[in-house]
Amino acid sequence: MEAPLIIEILDRFGKVKDRHKVTKFPLRIGRSYKNDIIIDDNYVSPEHVELMLDGDGHILATDLHSDNGMFTLHPLVRHDILTLEEDQRIRIGHTDVRVRSEDFDVKETFFDHGKPSELHLLMTSVLFLPLIWALTAGILLANQYFAVTHEVHFNQVLGAVLPTFIVIIVWTFIWSIVSKIITHKFYFAYHGIFVGLLLSGFYFIELAFEYLEFIFPISGLADLLIIFSDIAFTYILLYGHLRQSTHFNKRKTRLSSAIATSLIVGVAYLIVYVNEPQYQSQPVYSSTMKPPMFVMKKPVTIDQFFSNTSQLAEPLVEKKSAQDKNDSNNRDKDAPDDKKLDP
Repeated sequence: MEAPLIIEILDRFGKVKDRHKVTKFPLRIGRSYKNDIIIDDNYVSPEHVELMLDGDGHILATDLHSDNGMFTLHPLVRHDILTLEEDQRIRIGHTDVRVRSEDFDVKETFFDHGKPSELHLLMTSVLFLPLIWALTAGILLANQYFAVTHEVHFNQVLGAVLPTFIVIIVWTFIWSIVSKIITHKFYFAYHGIFVGLLLSGFYFIELAFEYLEFIFPISGLADLLIIFSDIAFTYILLYGHLRQSTHFNKRKTRLSSAIATSLIVGVAYLIVYVNEPQYQSQPVYSSTMKPPMFVMKKPVTIDQFFSNTSQLAEPLVEKKSAQDKNDSNNRDKDAPDDKKLDP
């Protein structure tokens, strides 16, 4: 390695505290103000290590008779003199020193989650969060209320919705912790508002699909549309959380969201299919039931209904008559000969 070089000062967890560009050797590292690189670490001696170049251009690190020594990591071995390789770390006191060339490739630029915009300020507003959750709770209650086919009791409706809302709170808290760990920002309001808006939209769209199937009676239309909405909802949900909680770029975030969505939705539908019960306590209808005012199909009059019923019954009557005639003939054939003769 040749100058200029970069000397990085790291804490014991590998986080860079400082960087120094070095253009000449030798240089000294220690706690004293006389050093070329000064380290604020009480476990480092006033003059701890000296770095110099040998005849072949390699960096030699020499321990200046320090109190706590100089060590390499993995394995942890104490050295008096050591030839440093690029990207190698040595430990002095409670501080690590790493050497890198100026051509070292840095990581991609992090996505800025805190860009000042009206939308971002609104999505991270703690005052806006209760309004969105109140809207979500109202939609969940209404959805549960209209799904009940028997006598409605508020306690039962609330009891059915409460677990879902608890899941929303726990989900928000988990993603906030992830944001805090990775981006060092909690973002509880953002994750809560995001999942509340998305869930409200999901239930609204699902209800719209049911009415669409009822208006245009196509068997299985709502189920097919709901599958697509489940995939879209899960993808958007994961993308929004990952975009705010990680430093991934857009491409990596899209790919991660797509893979996770495929696994989650696929496993969820597989579990539903495998555990589908043969009998259910709730009534199951062959088509979606909605108020008659939403029917777009031309109604059938009573006379037309009974006329169609008569037409359907005629083949059954004819079949029944033919069957009775055949049964009568079979009985005559099976009767004894003396019964067939007149006395």
